[in-house]
Amino acid sequence: MATALQAGVDLANICSGKGYCGKCLVEVVEGVSNLSPPTELELKRIQPEKISKGFRLACQSKVRGNVILKVPDQSRVGRQKLVIMGKEPPVVVKSNIRKIFLELQPPTLLKPIADDENLLSALALKGDENLRLNYTTVKKIPRVLRESGWKVTMTLLGENDVIDIQPGDTSKNSFGVAVDVGTTKLAVFIADLTDGGLVFADGVMNPQIKFGEDVISRINYSTHGEYQLRELQNTIIEGINELIDKGLSETGINRDELYELVCVGNTAMHHLFMGIDCKNLGLSPYPASMGKAYDLTAHEMGLGINPSGNVHTLPNVAGFVGADAIADILACRLHEKEKLSLLMDVGTNTEVMLGNKEGIWSCSTASGPAFEGAHIRHGMRAASGAIERVKIVHPLDIECKIIDDEKARGICGSGIIDAIAEMLKNGIMDTSGRILEGPRVREGNNGREFILVTREETASGQEEIVVTQDDIREIQKAKAAMYAGYMTLMKKSNSTQKSLSEIIIAGAFGTYIDPESARIIGMIPEMPLERISFTGNTAGSGARICLKSIECRKEAQAIASKIRYVELAAEQVFLEEYINAMYMPNSKLEDFPETVNIIKAPKVVKRYVKR
Repeated sequence: MATALQAGVDLANICSGKGYCGKCLVEVVEGVSNLSPPTELELKRIQPEKISKGFRLACQSKVRGNVILKVPDQSRVGRQKLVIMGKEPPVVVKSNIRKIFLELQPPTLLKPIADDENLLSALALKGDENLRLNYTTVKKIPRVLRESGWKVTMTLLGENDVIDIQPGDTSKNSFGVAVDVGTTKLAVFIADLTDGGLVFADGVMNPQIKFGEDVISRINYSTHGEYQLRELQNTIIEGINELIDKGLSETGINRDELYELVCVGNTAMHHLFMGIDCKNLGLSPYPASMGKAYDLTAHEMGLGINPSGNVHTLPNVAGFVGADAIADILACRLHEKEKLSLLMDVGTNTEVMLGNKEGIWSCSTASGPAFEGAHIRHGMRAASGAIERVKIVHPLDIECKIIDDEKARGICGSGIIDAIAEMLKNGIMDTSGRILEGPRVREGNNGREFILVTREETASGQEEIVVTQDDIREIQKAKAAMYAGYMTLMKKSNSTQKSLSEIIIAGAFGTYIDPESARIIGMIPEMPLERISFTGNTAGSGARICLKSIECRKEAQAIASKIRYVELAAEQVFLEEYINAMYMPNSKLEDFPETVNIIKAPKVVKRYVKR
C-alpha cells in the first residue's frame, strides 16, 4: 500500500491501511512468493479460492522482493462524481477588502515628505485614518510610486490594514477564494469581490484520501507525530493551490489580486487545514481545539494568493459539528425560518440541524462510511462504473443506471439505498432486513446474497455484484443513526414530528439520493416528497457568501455561539431510537406486542422478536 501510494497508483484506501474494509484487493501476477504470508484479516476478507489465485490486500502484504500486481477495477477510486455547487442565497456584497485609487503629489525640496507618510496622509483625506502598513507593502512603496507616476491603488483589509500597493487604477480588480474542505471532496471557488460574481469553480477528491477515506483514519494518522500532521496539512494546502492555479490560468486573474480566502470544513478537516493537533477529536469527550473564527495571513499558511492576503475560517460548534455545518445553516437560512425545519448534510458524517429562528439544535451521526462504500461487499464511491440507481421490475428483471454508462464495477451509496428499498418493496427481504429465499438469491459465505448484476455484465467479468446480508446490516446501522440523531434532537427540543414543516438535504451524497427510497427504508422522516428539498453543496455556498459579506461572518459567529449541540454518545434516548430505527421502515417497541425478550446491558440494547 505504501509503495502504491508513493507511486500515485489509483488504489482505494478506505480504512487507512487497517485491513478492515477489504477494498485494496490486488492480484499478484508475478512474485507471489516475494510477499509476506496472508494475515488473519486477509484470510477473513478474501475467499480461499481467490487467495490461491494470488489475490491479496495491499495494506496487509509486505514486499520482500520484486512483484508485479494488477489493480482490479473494483479496487480503484476512479473518477469521482463530485457536486461542488449548491443553493446560494442572495447577499449584499460587503467585502472585507477595499481598494482606493490615489493621485499623489511627489515630494519636493520644500516638502520632502516620506513616501509612507505621503500615502497615509492621502488615505486620511479620504476618511481612512489610523492605518497600518505591513512590511511587504512598505518594501514596494518607493518603486511602485515612481514607476506609476504617483498614481497608485491601495488595498485595505478590514478597517486598519493596508496590505498592497499597485500602479495605476486597479480598484475594480478585487477577487477572493472560497474553499470547502470536505472529507471526500475539495472545492475551490474564485469570486469577484466588487460585484459578488462567481468567476471560477472546480473540485477534486480530497488528496488526503490516501491517508484514509474517513475522518477517524486521518485523525489517527495525524497522531503519529508532528511530521504526519504537517504531511496532512501540506497535502490539502497543495490541493487548494493546484485548484487556485487552474483558476488563475483559466481566468487570467493576477494572483496578487486574490486578497482573501474563506475556508470551511468539518472540525477535523478544519484542524488539519490549519495544522492543529486534532488527537482529542478522537477521544471522549471529543473537544475541538479551536471553536472561534480565526484570521491568518496567506504567507503563514502557504496558500497561493496575495502573500499579505487574509485567510478566514468560520467557527466550529463541537468536535463533530464544524464550520461546514455553520455554512449550511447560513446558506439555507435555517436560522431565519418561521417554522420548524430539519437540515441534514449527508456525507461521511451526517450533520443534523433542527430548528428555526427561535433556536437550532445540532448533532452528528457516523452514517457516511456505509453510504460511501465502506464495509459494503461491492461498495465504492460515486465514480465511473458505480451503480447509482436500481429498479427491480421483477426479481429476474433489474434495471441499473451506471455512472458514465460503463460496465458495472460496484455500487455507490445512492445505488445501495435504491437496491434495499426495491428489495423491501418486492418481498426479497422482510422489514427486519433479512433476505428471503427466492430468485437471484443464493447462499454466500456469510449468509444470503441477492445478485444485482451477473458476472458477464460487470467490468471485471469475474464476479457478480451482489447485495449481501452484511451489506443490508451496514445500511441499517447507518440509516438508523441518522434517524435516531434526528429523533434525539426532536425530544431534546420538545418538538414533535407533526410540527416539522420541511426537510432540507444538503451535501454531495444527498444530491443523488432518491427521496422515495430514503423514506421507504426509514432514512428520513415520513413526509410528502414535495416538502423534501435538495440543496447541493451548501457548505461551499456558505463559504462563498462569507467571502463576499462580512455581515455573514458576523451571522456565522452568532449562530455558533447560540446553537445547542447534543453529544449523542451521552444520550440514552439516542440508543433507544437507534434500536427502533433498525427496522425498515422504522418501528417503535409498542408496535411489536409479540416481543418476547428485552436484554439490557451497559450501552447495549438488543431486541428479539418472534417471526
